[in-house]
Parts: sequence; C-alpha cells; structure tokens
Amino acid sequence: MMSNTLLKVRQLQKSFGAVEACCNINLEINKGEIHALIGPNGAGKTTLIQQLAGQMLPDSGSIEFDGQDITRLPAHKRALLGLARSFQITSIFGQMSAEENIALAVQAHMGHSFRFWRPANKNKKLQPTIETALEKCGLLERRHIVADNLSHGEKRQLEAGMALAVTPKLLMLDEPMAGMGPGSAVKMTELIQSIKGNTSILLVEHDMHAVFNLADRITVLVYGKPIATGTPEEISHNQDVRSAYLGEGDN
Repeated sequence: MMSNTLLKVRQLQKSFGAVEACCNINLEINKGEIHALIGPNGAGKTTLIQQLAGQMLPDSGSIEFDGQDITRLPAHKRALLGLARSFQITSIFGQMSAEENIALAVQAHMGHSFRFWRPANKNKKLQPTIETALEKCGLLERRHIVADNLSHGEKRQLEAGMALAVTPKLLMLDEPMAGMGPGSAVKMTELIQSIKGNTSILLVEHDMHAVFNLADRITVLVYGKPIATGTPEEISHNQDVRSAYLGEGDN
C-alpha cells in the first residue's frame, strides 16, 4: 500500500550555542494537504523551514521526502525533487518584468540556460509553463509590469508564482501575507486555496484568520518544540496552545 505521507521529519535537532532552535521535532505532511506551522516569534519556524529546504543542515535527526532520505542533500537537489519555498522577505528581480521573473525560475529549474543571449521569456518551449504560472498567481494581466512597480501584495504573488512555476510537490510559504493590506491578503488566500489538493503546502503564517481558514492540519511550535498537531478545530480547543500561544490562559 502506497503511503500518503510526502514529508516525514524525525527527531530534528538544531542548536545555536546554548539555544535550541529546533528541539527533536517530529512532523509529517500528507500529499495534497495544507499544513500550517504557527508559533510566536523565535519559536523556530524559519529555522525548521531552512533545514527542510537544505539551506541549513540539522545537528541530528532525519528528513524524508517522497520516500527518499534528503537530510544531507544540497538545496538545489531538493528543489529538483520537488521542494520549493518562498521567503519572509520578497526575493525577486526588481528590474525585470513579472513574466521574465517567472521565466527565469522555470529556466533555472530545468538545469540549463538554453540560449543565454536570448531572454528566457521569449523561448517558445517555456511559454506554456510561464502562462500557467502567471495565471495561477493572478498576474497574467500584469505580466509586462516591471517587478519594482508592482504593489507589495503583487510582489508576494509573483514570488509564489515563481515557486509554482517549477510544479513543486511541496511548496513552503514563509509568511506570504507579511506586510499585506486586507485586499492583498484576500488575493493571497485565494491563490493558496486555488492550488490546495494539487500541491502540498507548508504554510508559516501569523495571520490566524488565514491559517484557520486554509489549513487541513496545524502544528504549533513554542521555543523550538512542537506542543500540538491537529485540525484547526482541535488546535483552537487545545488548552496548551491557548495558554502558550493564543494568549488565553486559564481563568
């Protein structure tokens, strides 16, 4: 029988001096689910994401992705297996158009530069993938706008589109709604909702309204330790979570 588990983390440990940023973390993400990771600032969420992406190696423990041990695998090789991430701070090429940004993401994922003297977005082989990614992230009509001239919310949409353009099995979104106004946050929520079921998502987000509306399951980190994992309803009624994170201690 085939497993429904896409990502399996076991006893992951990462310390910086005397500070345990991740303390024996166990985590499983199923195929097609949105799994939210929440917790106060300094809880270890970004440190965990960096280890999953291969940008930081754990001190101990293991990471298995789609049945393969990737604990020590370099970041670029994890990307080729289907792991993609966005960052807390938008990471795009500001002087290029939205279309060119997505084209470069697709080109890089394919592992070669095609004709390096020719703009990536002019390559006919890339066009169907570029069009699909622009449509998914809601920027098809803004494709020719220079990225620096996009709104903050559109830049976050573009970054998500760049990640989606490489058709990942798991998309890790690190605070995709950070700094967004209500309208942009709604658009990002709709974008995430639109890919639910087709792409597994690990969502790190402080917007609890979005988290509880989007997530199938939620894991709560506090001081580098997971204190609970469950459905949004289970997490909202968990007294340890209410006391440690949601700010609702015993009366």
